[in-house]
Amino acid sequence: MTAAVLVVGTGAAVGVHLEHAAEVARRLPPASATSEQVLRVYLHAAEAHDCAVTEALTASNAPGSPGQSWCGQRQPTSWFDEHPDLLAHRNVGAVERIPADERGGVAEECIPVDVTETNMTGAEPGTLRGWQFCFHHTEDGWRLSDQGYG
Repeated sequence: MTAAVLVVGTGAAVGVHLEHAAEVARRLPPASATSEQVLRVYLHAAEAHDCAVTEALTASNAPGSPGQSWCGQRQPTSWFDEHPDLLAHRNVGAVERIPADERGGVAEECIPVDVTETNMTGAEPGTLRGWQFCFHHTEDGWRLSDQGYG
């Protein structure tokens, strides 16, 4: 009888996880969305502290991904944890297409945005003008692959 209870308990946990995954998937842009559309979903999710969406829109090979996605309000595990919090954004710029031969074999699209942030290592809280969000195309659509200046 104990084994049956354990199986039922485990099955319920899997069901909750699948339900959560389905809910997150509904909030993601379709694979056909442009990099700018994906960026706008990402920015709104970051401002809402929706870590599930910002992490889902971050490529698995991005620097510090997905645990360093913008979402703020995570509990730090050490003094060195960086949990950047995007408070606001404005001035979404034009998409710059960067050919694969300039980016190590993977084409990217980068978009500058003025972001107001806090809790970013190496930056004073405030506005970062022209912060670039760079995306590469995957089978799931555009995913954040890098960000910063330059």
